[in-house]
Amino acid sequence: MIDKERVTIMEVTRYSSIPAFYSEVEEFLLCQEDRAGIMLGNCLRFQDKVWEGEQPFLATVKQNGKIMLSAMLIPPYALLLLEKEESDGVAAVPHLVRYLLQEDYYVQKVMSPKAVGKAFAHEWTTAHHLEEKLLMDLRLYTLPSVIQPAARAGRLRMATKADLAFLPRWIVEMTEETKLIMTMAEAEEYAKARVESKFLFIWEEDGKPVSMAAKTRPNVKGVSINLVYTPKNLRGKGYASACVAALSDHLLSEGFTFCTLYTDLSNPTSNKIYQNIGYEPVCDYIELKFNERRTERPA
Repeated sequence: MIDKERVTIMEVTRYSSIPAFYSEVEEFLLCQEDRAGIMLGNCLRFQDKVWEGEQPFLATVKQNGKIMLSAMLIPPYALLLLEKEESDGVAAVPHLVRYLLQEDYYVQKVMSPKAVGKAFAHEWTTAHHLEEKLLMDLRLYTLPSVIQPAARAGRLRMATKADLAFLPRWIVEMTEETKLIMTMAEAEEYAKARVESKFLFIWEEDGKPVSMAAKTRPNVKGVSINLVYTPKNLRGKGYASACVAALSDHLLSEGFTFCTLYTDLSNPTSNKIYQNIGYEPVCDYIELKFNERRTERPA
């Protein structure tokens, strides 16, 4: 007698709204809240938003009722992918790509844990004869408690409207270094919004602002830090370490269980200073953009 192997089919389900999607993936996200921070944050932030133009793409790939992969694209941002187990996510990618092709849905960028992102890029570029471009090579860190850096003069304070005299310039300089260019007008609007939300913080020494960092994505148990920047002429003095350590401590004192942040893997200095104050690596992320293949012209 020959036992027939049970065939398990992966099914893609698309959701019509953020609430419908979140009701399906809530447990999947919350059990890995550090890794799921961006997707979870979007679910919490946009639950009541009504889109007048292009609607978000929200989907899961399941096998036997188990979520293998979740997908979220909120225009005009990157497609976010998240798996719980790497092998599950990689196995689910071809099924998601097949669905996107059937729906004639266009994806310009993807951001996800590295292995799944690479698997998606391979399937997508092959299907559309595109080439991929690496935008960001990141490492996600989480911090449950702060290791205080060496004591230094200075203090953390919340940014105020008076700081808008220099904050947009700092933001433009930071985005130039990260190759995510922001115009001065965009930086002015961004800084103003962060100051008004009380999410932007300054480290100052002798009354002079020397570094900044921001609170972002306050989720259920965790919260993230971004926008960490020290002007070039003030680097090497421990200002960023002091700023991030103090802000992390402040956020934990607000009741969050942990803090997260992303670092650029091409910057070993930032990766080192965050680990020195208690941040522990969780996983690597990538953001990829898909472009038309360049064809060589004959000389």
